[in-house]
Amino acid sequence: MNSSSLIRMSGIILNEGKGILILIAVMAMVILQSCKNRQKDKSDEELMKMAREICRKDLIIDSHIDWPEWVSHFPEDISKRTKTGDFDLERANEGGLNAAMSVIYINSDIALEEGRRLVDSLREIIGHYTETYPEKFAEARSPAEVRLNFSKGLFSLPVCLENGSPIGDDKEYLNYLKSIGVVYITLCHDMTNQISDSNFDEDRRWGGLSPFGVELIHELNRLGIMIDISHSTDSTVYQALRYSSAPIVATHSSCRHFIPGYERNLSDTLIKLIAEKNGVVMVNFGSMFLDSTCLRNCNEAIAYMTSNGINIYSDEGAEYLADFVKTHKVVATSVELVNHIDHIVRVAGIDYVGLGSDFNGVGPTQPSDVRDVSAYPVIVFELLKRGYSEMDINKILSGNFMRVWDEVIETGRKLNSGLV
Repeated sequence: MNSSSLIRMSGIILNEGKGILILIAVMAMVILQSCKNRQKDKSDEELMKMAREICRKDLIIDSHIDWPEWVSHFPEDISKRTKTGDFDLERANEGGLNAAMSVIYINSDIALEEGRRLVDSLREIIGHYTETYPEKFAEARSPAEVRLNFSKGLFSLPVCLENGSPIGDDKEYLNYLKSIGVVYITLCHDMTNQISDSNFDEDRRWGGLSPFGVELIHELNRLGIMIDISHSTDSTVYQALRYSSAPIVATHSSCRHFIPGYERNLSDTLIKLIAEKNGVVMVNFGSMFLDSTCLRNCNEAIAYMTSNGINIYSDEGAEYLADFVKTHKVVATSVELVNHIDHIVRVAGIDYVGLGSDFNGVGPTQPSDVRDVSAYPVIVFELLKRGYSEMDINKILSGNFMRVWDEVIETGRKLNSGLV
């Protein structure tokens, strides 16, 4: 066989191979469309039944729930149904939630030592439940432990730190945070700190990460602690992506596409870059993150109450808000929430989105039909209506976040063993 015959035959084989691949792709699209059409043929009642069943049997993890601080201010037993707040075990069971990333929130105004005392105090609240109710709650320091707890019917309470200010300039404190179970750290909150600039603060002294912040990124990688860039400026996110050896997460952020100019949400460019790093964006449920009208009206209400010394959770605050919402839109719905999920899927892909409600942190601005942790089936219902498969829904409910968490831990292992 001469060379020209071989080339022609190779071309035929290659073309046949391409043809088979194209045929497989077309068949997959037909099957997917058929599944979507079958879902669209179902009634709302049937879809809600499917949604509840998915939430009953699939693992659900919410990457940001501010329940420890809430309980410190409004003491109630979350092992039972509570009168206040968005989270307790009874409602979590109703919604199918299996793991709440339990946030130790540190206010930006708090001094270093007070912040560290608060870290310990809120950590004790989390520990109280795993120690007092071992038949209900369990710690989880890895996805493997979350999965094990799930198999045993135990609710996982992984520990997280929102705002790295208690670290000070001491990288050794990270070892302590690791020892008490902290699995991710949000670099900053509403004020620029020693680590990075905040997107809520006009003081942007670092132009992104501080020199110490760059060192911290490397140390977090080594320790296998996830880096959360929610609240960080765009420059900070770009730099975190550049310096991190592991994927990064946005544990409670949504899409700037729907609220142009709102830096607390992520631009399409940043969403794509986080995905390229194999990270994940966890959609915030707060209506001010989901809808521009809600954001504008919420800011108006907050400004009024602040200037008049009204506590949002006081009787006076409740009365003011009750009147305000009669004439102003302040809450979105699950439709707007899932619009953000849809957008991330279109921009980056199905593997890079999840749920980070910010429950007990965004009240009372949750969507009208997603008021608390009992409402995850409402989100799944809306996803089913739009033709999402159960496999894709499982990725959104837990798979994507768990993949990133696993990879961060594995990166730390490799760094410590000199493999990278």
